[in-house]
Amino acid sequence: MSAPYEPVLVDELTALSALTDLASTYGPRYHMLPGEPTGPEARSDTWLPADRLLAPDADGGARGRGREGARGRGGGEGRGCGAEVWGGGELSRLLGAEWRGSGHRTAHAAALTLVAVYAGRVTAAAMLGWALDGGVWDVRPHNVLVRPGSHGIAGVRLREPRLLAAPARERAATLPALHEAVLDTHLLPLARTLHGATRAGLRQLYGGVAHGCATALSAAAPRPSAELAELWQEFVRPLPGLARLGDLAEVTHRDGSRRLHYLRHTCCLYYTSAEAVRCASCCLTPRAERLRAYAAQ
Repeated sequence: MSAPYEPVLVDELTALSALTDLASTYGPRYHMLPGEPTGPEARSDTWLPADRLLAPDADGGARGRGREGARGRGGGEGRGCGAEVWGGGELSRLLGAEWRGSGHRTAHAAALTLVAVYAGRVTAAAMLGWALDGGVWDVRPHNVLVRPGSHGIAGVRLREPRLLAAPARERAATLPALHEAVLDTHLLPLARTLHGATRAGLRQLYGGVAHGCATALSAAAPRPSAELAELWQEFVRPLPGLARLGDLAEVTHRDGSRRLHYLRHTCCLYYTSAEAVRCASCCLTPRAERLRAYAAQ
């Protein structure tokens, strides 16, 4: 069956303007550059192809067996730590950068932090773009380059600037494209690869995916809280397993503004890092305490 949407090529200057506006208006997490790197960057190995981060066949069951954990089945905990990372040198480099930057003591804890920051950065522009006008930037892994940072992702590129689906008034019309670009081909296969390469539990990794996606959708507050909450429900409705891993709560801040914050039901183990603090959304912290902390910001 053919997809109900058609990719739309965007010239590089138009894409640069649109992506720069997105980041300058809503924040640096949404920043992407269009096109392949040029000059010295093109001759270096600072940019990693996102599809090289994935295990072989990791996305082969994205719409079937491989997605069951997100749909509500499967999702067992650790499978043991393999001697080598399935994604090859690229995944080892990305995971190693997070491991060193966060000061984690174990590979599986570094993987849990990595998947959350990756989901909240690499595919963030696609999530926000869909919330704004229904358009979906093509962030499928074969079209994305990432640059590791000391903690998180330092840069993201679209190898070919294009939309997987053009803007649409009805978000439901382009939701399948968003699921394909963000989840089916990218974040869920990455979670499964990290599960196979470390002792990180698949449910915990999926929790990081949900956290990153929810934050990308809501952090910029481009729409009223009630509207964003409904968009989130629309996004996770076909994926009850993912929906159960946390929820968005509206919080009134000291300045009177109302913002959504994601409350995790799974632990990312960040408290085991050298920083030895719980993340703001930590499920080990009582819900009421998390809400009070967010309100005080």
